Amino acid sequence: MTTVFAAAEAIQIIGYTQDCECSHCGRPLKVGVKLDQFAGAFGSDCLAKSVEKQKVGPYIQRISAEGIRQRAIIAGKGSEDRNGWRKGDANFRFVLKAALQSI
Repeated sequence: MTTVFAAAEAIQIIGYTQDCECSHCGRPLKVGVKLDQFAGAFGSDCLAKSVEKQKVGPYIQRISAEGIRQRAIIAGKGSEDRNGWRKGDANFRFVLKAALQSI
């Protein structure tokens, strides 16, 4: 496995791709999360295990796989969601607690 993103490195969700394979574990995905500066896609479960708790303003939250998947879809469509999130906002940036590797 090749390390794509190191621990403590910042990553940003830029969109999604449908019907692909996870670059981390190789399992088939309905929705793959696309990250800035990486050509492949990761599964939201693999990303959720690797990201630290997120701090946005005064709030600290643990990011779930479903939350990552929703952010990828919002970023891919380029539209606001009901929370007012827009692609490129702090809600789409995370810091890794463990290195993220690709097969």
